[in-house]
Amino acid sequence: MSKSNTESDWVKLGTAELKQIIRDHMRFVSAKTGGKRAALQFHDLSALNLAGLDLSRADLTAAKLREAKLRRTRLCRANLFCADLRLADLTHADLSDADLRGACMRGARLIDATLHKADIRPAALARYDESGDLHQIEYEETPAELSKIIAHRADLSEARLSGSFLLQADLTDANLTNADLTGANLRNSVLVGADLSGAQLSRAKFEKASFAGANLSGAKVNGADFMGADLRGAVIDPETLNREELSMATLPARRRVTDDELGEIIKAHKIWVESSGKEGVRADLTDCDLSHRCLAAAKLSLATLSHAFLFGADLSRGEFAMADFSIADLRQANLQNADLRGADLKRATLIGANFSGADMGPVEHIGEGEHVSPTNLERTRLTNAKLHGTVLRNANLRGADLTGADLREADLTDADLSRATLRRASLTDAKLDGVNLSGADLEGLDLGV
Repeated sequence: MSKSNTESDWVKLGTAELKQIIRDHMRFVSAKTGGKRAALQFHDLSALNLAGLDLSRADLTAAKLREAKLRRTRLCRANLFCADLRLADLTHADLSDADLRGACMRGARLIDATLHKADIRPAALARYDESGDLHQIEYEETPAELSKIIAHRADLSEARLSGSFLLQADLTDANLTNADLTGANLRNSVLVGADLSGAQLSRAKFEKASFAGANLSGAKVNGADFMGADLRGAVIDPETLNREELSMATLPARRRVTDDELGEIIKAHKIWVESSGKEGVRADLTDCDLSHRCLAAAKLSLATLSHAFLFGADLSRGEFAMADFSIADLRQANLQNADLRGADLKRATLIGANFSGADMGPVEHIGEGEHVSPTNLERTRLTNAKLHGTVLRNANLRGADLTGADLREADLTDADLSRATLRRASLTDAKLDGVNLSGADLEGLDLGV
């Protein structure tokens, strides 16, 4: 038998009582004498400031936390089953392993939040009345509601999101590796730069979603709906690209260029550069499929290679100063000793690429309006990349993923590595004068000391 919920179903606490519950809980999570787990199920905590508190393992079943301030709050393994978190500020909050089944987070801010292995599946809410009888508040199973959330850079790796609503969600640069999104609804959502590698996307709805620069390698798309989705610049396995599920999406163009055409483009570009643009034609290789092609020692400074597919290509010793490689796929490419000064590689995928000995320092413009153009590597994926002895002076590496990268003897003088991931990276004998590491993930970093 179902039971409708009323305002009287939620308990409101006085300030003193709430503070005591939180103090007891802090002792509980610290395993101190007198500690007691916070039992705040069916409590009204709307708009309260709970920022920075450790509420790990707290019971917040069906609690009202609408518009609550939860910045940097620890909610690891907390029970938020069917909780109301609409418009809550969960920036930098830690919800690892939290039970968020049936929770409503519509419009919540989850920027830089951690939801690793969180359970965000549908749920049916039940509670006991005063006689001890169990009543179900919602007869039908309630899906987790995450529509219009702002979750830039949120960690949702291995999260269980099957059947959830994420309509118009902003998941820019979110980590959804190995997440389960089976049957989830992400219509009109933004997944620019998101990592969905290994994710389960079967029967999910992605109509008109944007995936520019996203990584879908190893993702399972059986029965998914990508009608009208923008997948230009996304990293997608070749076999997946040909699946019927993606037939109604806007796919990476990957236009083929013959060896003769490529030679003519490079020749015309050389004339364009040497004549300061008066003759010849600037090379435009946008969306071109140049996988496994040889561009060794090519002279393509200032060329446009945005969204190009350069998987396994040989660009060693090439001249690419000020070239545009934004959102390009350069996985396992050879860029040894290449000139990439001032190049734009924003959101490029450079997993396993070899930049050993490359010059990725700034271009100094001399004369009127003197200024410096640093190489732009913001939000690039450089997992396991080889950067041994690479010049990266003044480089913009904000938010870049350098997990397992080899940066031995690299010159990172005055480089910006804020919010970058450097897990298990090697920086032995690297030059680090003036480097900005604010907010960087340095777990397992090897400094060779």
